[in-house]
Amino acid sequence: MHFSVKRLISDQRGFTMLEMLIVISIIGVLAAVAVPRFTNAITMANTARVQSDLQVLNSAIVMYQAEKGMYPGSIEELEGYVLDIASVKPPKGKCSLRDGKILNVTDTNYGLTVDKTQATCQGKKLSEFGRKD
Repeated sequence: MHFSVKRLISDQRGFTMLEMLIVISIIGVLAAVAVPRFTNAITMANTARVQSDLQVLNSAIVMYQAEKGMYPGSIEELEGYVLDIASVKPPKGKCSLRDGKILNVTDTNYGLTVDKTQATCQGKKLSEFGRKD
């Protein structure tokens, strides 16, 4: 019995260098294809989040104006119209704009247009976000 166990151990073979290179090459090709798609998915998710937030804020601005007869001076004034307004912040990262450009969002808060009628993210309105048509 001792002899057969020793023989089994000595007969085991590992992977050859060629097999390892082929496997590593396949993993490299898959990674090269997957990483850009994953990055694009994050950009699209950030864009959708900004669009959703701006739509909610724009609706709150309209309700504020209808109720008070004037537009809010800042996003913070929408506290009674948006649940937990202090936590509504744009995601950090890249967002797609309709003109085909990518916006790198670095601001930590949403803002208002000069006339206070619409919410903005880094000076861009809701209509400026999305995929290129």
